Amino acid sequence: MPKVTQKQRVLDAMRNHSTKSISPWYAIQHLGNTRLAASIYLLKKDGHVISSVTETGTNRFGDSITYARYFLIQEAK
Repeated sequence: MPKVTQKQRVLDAMRNHSTKSISPWYAIQHLGNTRLAASIYLLKKDGHVISSVTETGTNRFGDSITYARYFLIQEAK
């Protein structure tokens, strides 16, 4: 049985999520992926069309933070 890669887990999560998107916090909590941007880079390199938006939030210390949310626009052919 072939090993499922982080890249494949991220792609599957974006496919199955209702908004077709993924955030770094989701990737850490549900996928064990602490390098989401690297996985997105590899998916784009494979031909997937992925866009991002910058969102703001608050961390556990009450500080304002920004992070990227990635959206699957079109899968590679």
